[in-house]
Amino acid sequence: MEIRKILVPVDYSTCSNLASRYALKIARRSKAEILFFHAFYSPAYDLIELTGNKVSQKKLKAEVTSKLMESEEKEMAQFLQSLEKLPEIKSPDIKKIHSDIRPGLAKEEIQKICAEFEPDLVVMGTHGSDSLDSSILGSMTEFAIKKLKYPVLAVPENYTFIGEQNIKKIAYLTDFDETDFASIKKLMGLTALLDLTICCVHVGGKSGNWERLKMDGLKNYFSSTYEQTQVECEILSTDENILQAIDNFVKENNINMLSLTTRRRNLIEKLTKPSLTKKLFYHSRIPLLVFHS
Repeated sequence: MEIRKILVPVDYSTCSNLASRYALKIARRSKAEILFFHAFYSPAYDLIELTGNKVSQKKLKAEVTSKLMESEEKEMAQFLQSLEKLPEIKSPDIKKIHSDIRPGLAKEEIQKICAEFEPDLVVMGTHGSDSLDSSILGSMTEFAIKKLKYPVLAVPENYTFIGEQNIKKIAYLTDFDETDFASIKKLMGLTALLDLTICCVHVGGKSGNWERLKMDGLKNYFSSTYEQTQVECEILSTDENILQAIDNFVKENNINMLSLTTRRRNLIEKLTKPSLTKKLFYHSRIPLLVFHS
């Protein structure tokens, strides 16, 4: 996973500021360029389409967009100024920092900017499902995890940023699917870049011989393919709630980031078995790195 470009969609909130700081930290270590992106939409667009002829509609819409763009550019400038106080942004190792603002629906515009910019990593802040904040960033991050083909790093709003010790150990949650190997290969690039220890964890019910055999195979893969990388492998043998088991593992092992691969599921699976990715998205108090199969 070579990180040359990082995209950071923002809504100017405190949560966005936190995600931006995390992205800047990675950009400093990877010497990547970083793009802060914001999309805005006004209900006035819909009202304009209900009044006047097409010529007047087009002119009025252009005027509204121009005024909104002026306001959004000021907000973006203020947001970037707030980041200038951070020690991460002053590093000469960051290749380039720039911004982009576009009118339109956020979901559509994020997909468009990804197709153009082709980021190696998308970093977004997220609000929990019980948050009273009016920001839409949480739902946008969930959308990005589902729809974008690029790795997405979701930084929760209640995350405590205390420095380099924030990025020391990462746990990759595996179900022994063949797509895990592709994700692990990408993850190894990131762990080498940030000097991380990786814990490969299988979670579920009580483990049996089959699970242990598959974990042994994964250990052999790590030792033969990534000799220089620190890797720990563990099976969580438990009948308790999966989220609680992951929580306990995170606390007991001082895990700083969770990672997993999200996979396409058929309709029956979606109706009968809620996605672990979605559960972790709203539950996790540490950053969640999601790869796509």
